[in-house]
Amino acid sequence: MNEHKDDSTIAPSTPVDNMPALDSHASTSAGDPVEKVLSQETTHDKTDERSLEAGGAPSPVDARTEAQIERDSKYLTGSKLALVFVGMLLSVLLIALDQTILAPAIPVIASKFNALDQIGWIVSAYFLTQTAFLLMYGQILTLADRKWTYLAAIAIFELGSLICAVANSVEVLIFGRAFAGVGAAGIFVSVLSIIAEVTRLEDRPKLLGLFGAVFGVSSVVGPLLGGAFTDHVSWRWCFYINLPVGAITIAAIIFILGPQPPPPMQENVAIWTERKFARYTGGRWCPPRASLAFRTFALDWVGTILMLGIITCLVLALQWGGVKYAWSDGPVIASFVVFAVLIPVFVAFEWKLAGPSRIFPLEYFKGRTQIGATLAAFFTMFVLLVATYYLPTFFQATRFHSATKSGIDILPFMLGVVFASGIAGGLISKIGYYWPFLLFGPVFSCIGSGLLYTVDENTPSANLIGYQILLGVGVGCVLQNTLIAVQADCKDETEVPQRTAIVTFGQLVGGTVGIAIASSIFGTRLGSSLREFAPEAPFDLVRNSVEAIPTLPAELQPGVVHAYVLALQDVFIIGVAAGGCTSLCALMIRNLNIKGRDLMGGGA
Repeated sequence: MNEHKDDSTIAPSTPVDNMPALDSHASTSAGDPVEKVLSQETTHDKTDERSLEAGGAPSPVDARTEAQIERDSKYLTGSKLALVFVGMLLSVLLIALDQTILAPAIPVIASKFNALDQIGWIVSAYFLTQTAFLLMYGQILTLADRKWTYLAAIAIFELGSLICAVANSVEVLIFGRAFAGVGAAGIFVSVLSIIAEVTRLEDRPKLLGLFGAVFGVSSVVGPLLGGAFTDHVSWRWCFYINLPVGAITIAAIIFILGPQPPPPMQENVAIWTERKFARYTGGRWCPPRASLAFRTFALDWVGTILMLGIITCLVLALQWGGVKYAWSDGPVIASFVVFAVLIPVFVAFEWKLAGPSRIFPLEYFKGRTQIGATLAAFFTMFVLLVATYYLPTFFQATRFHSATKSGIDILPFMLGVVFASGIAGGLISKIGYYWPFLLFGPVFSCIGSGLLYTVDENTPSANLIGYQILLGVGVGCVLQNTLIAVQADCKDETEVPQRTAIVTFGQLVGGTVGIAIASSIFGTRLGSSLREFAPEAPFDLVRNSVEAIPTLPAELQPGVVHAYVLALQDVFIIGVAAGGCTSLCALMIRNLNIKGRDLMGGGA
């Protein structure tokens, strides 16, 4: 998106020039919305009376006030906002738990199926489909009722969870994870879109900070639940638990949240869709614009399929390379080639053939904030998921901890994410600026990842706790604030669903790619290290199951443990590069003040 010409409300600036003054105006700008509206109505009445007495028309200020009153009337406040928000938090908790509850269970699940080399797929399948369909959901939300889109996404997620719970092979489990990912994509984008519709921009950092806190809390509770289920009941309950929580969420949303109709279909999208109908039916039939058939046909199905192919080929290449096949083998090279071919095909289709109803509006990338925020989101989720899934492996392989205990072991990291996300959101709502957190937060990620690279079999527990806290703080400072940066940069509310979806897309691609790269690095280094330091150990057994390490003869255990340490060190060090890239991407993001920000009137 182009830089906005009218900067009377907000102008981009350098961090030094544009830091806020904490005065009385700042402290009252986020006051009670009802009092604010009543105050504006009184002002409007008095001004209008003076204008009429003078025989003139209402001034532009009066029109501005009327627009503000109309906007504020659609915002939720008080108990109604609280109830709706709690319902949304429950749905976010669903997808957040699904990201973390498996962390301590994954090594056990993979060992049960004799498929430790499939850890990457068990994780990546969920993020692969979530990534591929997320952009389509962003488009659906501009064409269909947001409430029912939201509920449909929850239902899909629940069905995928049920498939995972009853899976009797790793292939069925991976399929269920992929199916649940389709629903998870819709849940998160729907929540963000609805929140943007019913709350003021200046209030959103606190609310999105709570979403970040939910992710953090689920990151704390998830591994504990996953470990407890795995050790004491069954790993299948990691998925069964989604079913009652999802049912409660669906009931709450049906009865509490009112209809959320989409904005009117843009004329150019409607005309484009009518032309497509004419082309495919020979001009014999075209349903009404408001019909489900018309709106479904307006979706960019080809773009979604191409995106699914791009992500799948990339993950296949990264998962196979150095693990199942050598990097020079045909399947790996073919996957990279198809990936490289599909990217320009996708860009060309979206640019020239998809028309105005495309899933990936390239015009948004004319503005540096969209590019910077999407890339920053990519690298942040990269770091988050790699740490979430490989820290438990470290404790299980080197300390022989159970799944439950390894979940407790990573609490410092998860709590760091929780508190940093919540505190950053509160401070941004107070001071109005998000940019410092995006720039300086990742420095902590770099330091924490670098320190984790130094850990070995003998690293004291206190050191491990401190390193994890640093890493968690760095992730938490950025996690949700890229979304605030993009929403502040929107010209009007019609841009919010798709621009938010693009940033979330960046997060999911980062998580998918991060896990795939980490899995490849881990598998390659573990194999070479086992041959070097534990040549007499049963290679396939210890490579595919951490549970086998304590059962080995005492003289073989140190070599196997050291091989795991070296492989995990190589995984942790990539967080340094990812954190540095996040800070560099933040330099592209505009430093705007969100206080009093006017999206509906295009006051950017």
